Parts: sequence; C-alpha cells; structure tokens
Amino acid sequence: LLALARAHDRPITPSETVSAQALFRAVLEDMWPLAQARHIDIGVAGEHGVELLAATDDVTTMIKNLVENAIRYTPAQGRVDLAARTDADDVTLIVSDTGPGIPAFERERVFEPFYRGFGADAGGSGLGLSIVKTIADRMRAQIHLGYTDEANQSGLTVRVVLPGARRGGVA
Repeated sequence: LLALARAHDRPITPSETVSAQALFRAVLEDMWPLAQARHIDIGVAGEHGVELLAATDDVTTMIKNLVENAIRYTPAQGRVDLAARTDADDVTLIVSDTGPGIPAFERERVFEPFYRGFGADAGGSGLGLSIVKTIADRMRAQIHLGYTDEANQSGLTVRVVLPGARRGGVA
C-alpha cells in the first residue's frame, strides 16, 4: 500500500539518463533469490546500450513489480526475460515469461488495485500491476499486455513504451 501511495503522490520528472541494462541488473539482484527459490531462469535479452531519460526510482519500481509478478506466476523450470528496445524517440521495456498468461478479457481489470485474476494462486496482494499502471500513467507511458506464445495462448509479455525517453543509442 505504501508503494501505491508513493506512486500516486509524487510528480514524475525525467531527471537522469540511465542505462536500461543497469536498471535490469539492479532488479535482477533483488529478484534473484526469489527466482532461484522457484527454479526460474531469468535473464536479459534485446538491444544493449539502450539509455533512457527517466526518473530512475519510478522505472525501477515498475520493472521490479513486473519481474516479481512474472516470477510468481511462472511455473518451476520456466523462464523470465527482460529486454529494452528503441524506436524513434521511444524506449520500450519488455518483461516476458513462460507462465499461464492473462486472458484478453481480464487484461484491463488486472490493473485495478487488489484485483486477483481467475485462478490466481501465486500469493501477493494484487497491487503490483496497479502500481505499474499508476507510474506509467504519470509518465505518459503505454502498457501493452499479450501472450508470449500467441499460438498456445500462454506466457505473458508486458511492454511499457516510454515516449520520448530515448537517449544515446545502441552500442
């Protein structure tokens, strides 16, 4: 609840240039014990050298919530991947997993505070995606949910598009 209150409370101003890889590394360090305990393979893919102008704490909070959800909902021996991509002036942060995914009819509701999807038994309070959405809205970012494997309608891929956040480029 405190994290949700903070997400609503303070203005988000892109204040510093940060490496997407550095953000991912910080989140992976925090989430590594949970991933190991659940036997989840977690890694980074995508473009390297992506830098973005962002409020670092807020982007880190978004990524951390997305990764924590992915780890909790992915079965043992599954995989969670983080990636960053650039397009024109935008940066897209991507978290993909091999869990059950979220059916299309539930994708709007999962952002409501305390909402727990049908069959959700992974623990937690139902606030993670609400925090992500609150921060994304304040950053004017767009969130897209889809299946990681469209053919089998499984896994979840979350794309957060940060408009005008691209700084630097691909190394």
